[in-house]
Amino acid sequence: MLKKAVILCAFALSALLAFAQEDRGGLIEGDSYGFLASPPSGWVWDSKALRHQGIWGLYYKEGSRFSPSKLHIYINPVQKTGSSPGTIEAFIVADETQYMKANPGNVVKDLDPYSPGLDYTFILKDFDDKDRGYYQCIAYYEGEDAYLVFVLFCRSARERDSERASFLELLDSFTYIHKE
Repeated sequence: MLKKAVILCAFALSALLAFAQEDRGGLIEGDSYGFLASPPSGWVWDSKALRHQGIWGLYYKEGSRFSPSKLHIYINPVQKTGSSPGTIEAFIVADETQYMKANPGNVVKDLDPYSPGLDYTFILKDFDDKDRGYYQCIAYYEGEDAYLVFVLFCRSARERDSERASFLELLDSFTYIHKE
């Protein structure tokens, strides 16, 4: 029975890897975790442009070049350590305090959680920094060994609203992998 379970898990992982690579997505991994994510339709995956910042999951529109000041999506994995916040809620509060609420004019709006299935639930927020012209949709996910922050970066609220479906498509493709 154990042999069947191991073979089934290996087959499922192989199928997921093939699916992700077919869609130009791929495996992104840390020391004790990994995840699969495929770019939304009309987007491409770039695992190199922000690698120096620890970001292997960067996505932008096909036919364009990455620019940190233009439309893009990135996934920021934060490895859990002994000094990490104990819950996803504490992690989010720390993230908001450090980045989003630094300027009193910034607006953070809680959205309904997003659950694409397979027991995944993402905590969603919209973040507006009107002074710098940054409009983001942010999704948080807590894996066993890492917190993951998904960010849709836009230059206007209108652009964010029109690209939200692409962002959710990326979340739909997400699969977390705990490495033994």
